[in-house]
Amino acid sequence: MLFPFQVSATFARPPSMRIKKPSARFSAEHLISVATLYLQKEDDEFLIMAKGYAAKMKKLTPDQLIFADRVITETLVEAQMGKLTRWTSLSTFSYDEPHDTSVNN
Repeated sequence: MLFPFQVSATFARPPSMRIKKPSARFSAEHLISVATLYLQKEDDEFLIMAKGYAAKMKKLTPDQLIFADRVITETLVEAQMGKLTRWTSLSTFSYDEPHDTSVNN
């Protein structure tokens, strides 16, 4: 015998370390309290702005929505790179529109 004491294949945890399974009632109450706290949380300024942009974007035609999304995404990329300044602006020049190249005399 290697051990001077008896070794058991199963180990019982002391009462203070036993894992208690939450009851279904406790789980439901916990979920309801978490959901209530989440719903009562006030929107931060970014979420408020996003909701405003979303309301405006819902009114756009599908093609204008695609173009607006592209401009917004490109603007955010430039901002992440630190390239926006007070004087940064959007050019509305379009290569798709015909331009009057005649010279007025």
